[in-house]
Amino acid sequence: MTNEPQREHMQLHNDVFAFHGPHTRAADTLRATLARIVLSDSHAKCLAVVSCSSNAGRSVVAANLTVLLARSGQRTVLIDAARQRAQQHLLFGIEPDFRVAQITAVPGLTVMRATDSHPSLADTLVDAPAQFAQLITDLRAEYDCIVIDTADHPDDLDAISAAGMSDGALVVVQRDGTRLQRLRKLTTELKDSASTILGTVLTDS
Repeated sequence: MTNEPQREHMQLHNDVFAFHGPHTRAADTLRATLARIVLSDSHAKCLAVVSCSSNAGRSVVAANLTVLLARSGQRTVLIDAARQRAQQHLLFGIEPDFRVAQITAVPGLTVMRATDSHPSLADTLVDAPAQFAQLITDLRAEYDCIVIDTADHPDDLDAISAAGMSDGALVVVQRDGTRLQRLRKLTTELKDSASTILGTVLTDS
């Protein structure tokens, strides 16, 4: 992965509160979530961030998690695997056609856009999962932590596939916005695929 072209960040979006306000309540909440995962028996190194609605704030949660991990001294890579409504290039101020970018404002953090690889690594989540699984294996050897920002479930099966290749899933739920029926469908399918649900993050997005 180190041979890929790299571009520096332009300006991190205000929604990346773990960078702009690392001691805010929102940052402390995510930090506590990470602490619970670290202290659990999961030994999670690769985490899929999933949700069941497009406005639950999943991408924002994924971005802030990676900033917290990198700032704690963990070499961290964030994979933007959302085939629709990709957000990480907007949150980190990266040109939309990037493939791999090191975020210089957050040492140790790399952002990778799977949708722009050729062939699309995001497509391989469902169409050729072994190829995506090999990517994760390669990244495990290079990074301490891997975070996958997935597509919106149940729009497609990317979230379930990504969670199955990870050590577990973090479910993002929108307060007063996520429908209970869709949340039940997501959690049931995660369990049916033998994925571990490591925790839940409640957002006001």
